[in-house]
Amino acid sequence: MSAAGWASCAQPTDRMPHLRPAGLAGEDNGESAEKTIKPEFFDKAPPTPATMQKWRKDTQPGKTILHPGVADDRDHERIHTYGRAEPIGVKVHEVLNVAPKSMLIEKAIEKKEAIYLSHKREPLSKPYVRGHDLPEELKEEGFGRPTPQDVAGDQTKELLHPRERIVPQSEHRLYVKSHANYEPGEQRRRGYSWNSKDGQVDPAQYRFGAAVHKGEKLGVAKAYNPTLDEEYKRPAVVVEQTLENFREVTYEPLGSVKNLGHGNRNLPNNHVFGLPSQRDAEWGVRECIGNYRDDEQQPDKDLGKSVRPGWRNISPDGKLFGVPSIRSDIPAPSLKSVADHQNYGDESGADTLLYPPRFADEGVTQGDFLEARTKDGLGSLFRSAGFDLSDELLDDAYVRAANLDPRGFVSVQSFRMALNGDVGEGEEGRHPQRGPCRRDERV
Repeated sequence: MSAAGWASCAQPTDRMPHLRPAGLAGEDNGESAEKTIKPEFFDKAPPTPATMQKWRKDTQPGKTILHPGVADDRDHERIHTYGRAEPIGVKVHEVLNVAPKSMLIEKAIEKKEAIYLSHKREPLSKPYVRGHDLPEELKEEGFGRPTPQDVAGDQTKELLHPRERIVPQSEHRLYVKSHANYEPGEQRRRGYSWNSKDGQVDPAQYRFGAAVHKGEKLGVAKAYNPTLDEEYKRPAVVVEQTLENFREVTYEPLGSVKNLGHGNRNLPNNHVFGLPSQRDAEWGVRECIGNYRDDEQQPDKDLGKSVRPGWRNISPDGKLFGVPSIRSDIPAPSLKSVADHQNYGDESGADTLLYPPRFADEGVTQGDFLEARTKDGLGSLFRSAGFDLSDELLDDAYVRAANLDPRGFVSVQSFRMALNGDVGEGEEGRHPQRGPCRRDERV
């Protein structure tokens, strides 16, 4: 758009100047993908203050952890140790190495120990020496008199602790009959003589009582859990049907699927829920075309067109119906809304997307080169780009560039053409002061 056309349009107004605009405007704010992915290298957390360091937990391997109360204690750096020094006494090796190394050393140790009274009266591995001089007969026979064996001795011991012996059965039966002295766990036997129709009966091998068909097994287990017995029948318990249904749906049954209230649970294993997607056989392509001739399988004559007179849409040649995708037929709005997704012909095509311009990465479009600018703005732009433009050269190039536009507008493209000498000088161009310019010298 030209400068005059831009001046005639309403300028956008920032209705919320206190809010920061969204997005980036091309400035370098130091943010990149690498800094976002690696915050531990580029955006490290601030270190813990020294005043709070002692209260934090330190997990560094090999570091001594001190209590926060003594973290600021530095007296140990001056004295290098805690506690008090012990006087040098007996060494550890002197206590452990108690055995003499030789006979001379042993005699020397005995000589040193002989001066102590405890060594004289209480020698090691010997009785206490009181200084008494005992007769020789006491030293040989000992103290006291022996007890005569005819008065006491082994007889007293046997009375207190008689010798154990095996009691014969005949003696045991006498004690059972006289004193009822049964052995622990012994069955009382009354000496009955059992006879039956078959003869003599041995109580140890005969089972009294009614005849049974089979022996009892797992009696204790069945007493605790009657369901282990095959002949056991659980007694019927009469409860409310509503309560029983609630228990069946609420509680988890052992070894079976929980009833969710969807009907009968006693279903066969091959039961499938739901309705079949196809109850009856349906026609397919083969049934549709198998019974028709080739001419009957051709499309209808009125397919896609109207054959009824008076209802035909016959348009003149070259007439197009509908709205074009690119609305170049209407003027574009001066202020395009963000909700307006219509293309008015001022957007880039597929060729620009596949082959972007040279300065597209820097955010400069082709429209920026064709926008009308002032002479001072062009001079400042080209001098910032590194060109040494004098005022005479700037005036001359601006005048020749203004002659290219009937309205006298000058853009970056036209000023560059005038500066390169492409205006009125043929293919090579001419510089107003230096003469013709080569192509490798052009902007």
